[in-house]
Amino acid sequence: METIAQADDARLRESDEWKMGGRTVLFGALGYGTGPVLFLTTASVFIRPTMEATGWSTSEVLISPIVIVLLTLLGPLVGGLVDRHGARRAILLGMIPYVILLILFAVLPVSRITFYCLAIGIGIFGAFGYQIPYSRAIASQFDKGAGKAFGIVGVGGAAMPLLGIPLVTLAIYRFGWQAGYLVLAAFALLVALPAARFGIKERSVNRGDDATDRIGADSDNLADNRPGMSRVRRVMFSARFWIFSLHIFLVGGAASAFLSNMQPIMLDGGLSVTVATSVTTLFTGGIIFGRLMAGVLMDLMNRYAVAIGVFTIAMLGALAIANVAALPVWAIALAAFLTAAGQGAEGDIGAYFILKEYGREDFGTLFAMAGIFGGASALIAPFVFSHIRDASGSYSAAIYLGSCLYAAGSMAIILFGALGRKEAARLRRQK
Repeated sequence: METIAQADDARLRESDEWKMGGRTVLFGALGYGTGPVLFLTTASVFIRPTMEATGWSTSEVLISPIVIVLLTLLGPLVGGLVDRHGARRAILLGMIPYVILLILFAVLPVSRITFYCLAIGIGIFGAFGYQIPYSRAIASQFDKGAGKAFGIVGVGGAAMPLLGIPLVTLAIYRFGWQAGYLVLAAFALLVALPAARFGIKERSVNRGDDATDRIGADSDNLADNRPGMSRVRRVMFSARFWIFSLHIFLVGGAASAFLSNMQPIMLDGGLSVTVATSVTTLFTGGIIFGRLMAGVLMDLMNRYAVAIGVFTIAMLGALAIANVAALPVWAIALAAFLTAAGQGAEGDIGAYFILKEYGREDFGTLFAMAGIFGGASALIAPFVFSHIRDASGSYSAAIYLGSCLYAAGSMAIILFGALGRKEAARLRRQK
């Protein structure tokens, strides 16, 4: 793994971190935004053209859930790899086959076997160029400025669809649905791969040299300190880690459900297609705002207060959306924007808390394990929203459920912090 000259973290200023790691942040944003995340954010563009070209049903052409499941399940494997061998090596290992698979999507004769096999391959190799390696690279470089660094990389994933979706759409409707995969391959080949090869640098991480303000991060400080257990297993056997993972499940589910169902929620509320589309488009702006806002605030103030505040605001925005028919358009747009901010902040908050609470040494593995809960809720919650709509004829109950998920996620963070303070007090008494 390529390293930058070591410095004492405790004495580094944030400006020093940016001098050493700013290049990684910039190229990380470009690489992350043009890799497998772009495959997911453009997936809906392919659905109707693929149906028309193949005669298959909606469920038969919907491959993004397959990819999401594999990206999530393979996360711990990727996390362990990047903890041992570095992020850049993992990204290159996965992205080269990923590009080849996208090209095969565009040139192979269409059949269900090839279609699904290629989707499985995208999920397997795409996991190595997804969120975990980039977050691990940032975690190795930043402490005082980690929130902003995580946020900027996340903005790459949120903003790149503004360019990617129009180009993919143009290729599909001019040259056919398979041509869209060539555009994705070009993004990965011309941007993501060079960004990883020449832009991602990491600092070596040695156990015990962390300056993060961890509570119970060291294995000696964990309640479950059974002999023969690895540090990762000790963390995972602690109640606090499960509570934090529950938080990820709750707020991740709410965020994904609103993102997937926002336009039909607006239409059910009586808005025109034009207005509903405009409000839905604000989600991209809200996600970008949430990414940056949460990152900046966590670097400046108590991270628990930021997390609770962000998800409380998202909850209030969701409650307002439940009353679409009674609100003016500007209020609906504001509510959607605030709810989207929670969607954007959720990714930053998860990575930031893992870094600060458990340190750098096993960041990739622990972040991936917590991410499994977020991936599970991202699959489940949108379908729960849709099922409630089909059963009741309205999204109202689903929206209130989403608000409750945000509230419960905030309560989980409060409990997580309370247990941490209790554990820290117990350790002080023992000393």
